[in-house]
Amino acid sequence: MKILVPVDDSETSLHAIDWLGRLPDSASIDVNLLNVRPPAENYGAMSVLDFEAVERSLREGQQVVLARALQRAQRLGLKRVTIHAAHGLASEAIVDAAKATGADQIVMATHGRGAVGTLFMGSVAQQVAHLAPMAVTLVK
Repeated sequence: MKILVPVDDSETSLHAIDWLGRLPDSASIDVNLLNVRPPAENYGAMSVLDFEAVERSLREGQQVVLARALQRAQRLGLKRVTIHAAHGLASEAIVDAAKATGADQIVMATHGRGAVGTLFMGSVAQQVAHLAPMAVTLVK
C-alpha cells in the first residue's frame, strides 16, 4: 500500500506519522512524506537577488522539515519512506502529489482549529478530503 503523508513544521503534522507507525503492518507500507511550501511572494519592493535568496531559504527550510519527518518515521520503524517537496496551494499540491506517486491513501493530521478557526482560515485537510479521489484519513 502507498500512503502520502503531508507534513509541515508543526509537531501536530507529525501525528500522522505516529499513527502509521502504530499500524501492525507499518514496515510494509510505502510512505511518501510531502512538504508543500507556498511560493515566495514578491511585492515589487525586492530585487531579483533578494527574491532568489528568499526562495533558497524557503527550499532549505522545506528540507529541514522533511528531514525531521523522515527521522521520526524511521525511529517508528517505517522502512519504505521517501520524501517529496512541492510548492503552491497546499491542498492542490497534496492531491497532485498523491496522484503522481500512485498513493492509495492520504493520511494527514488536522490542526484542530475548531469550527470558528476553520470558518475564517479554511482547512487544508477539509479541502484535501474534498478534492482527493483516494481515501483520506485525518488524524488528531
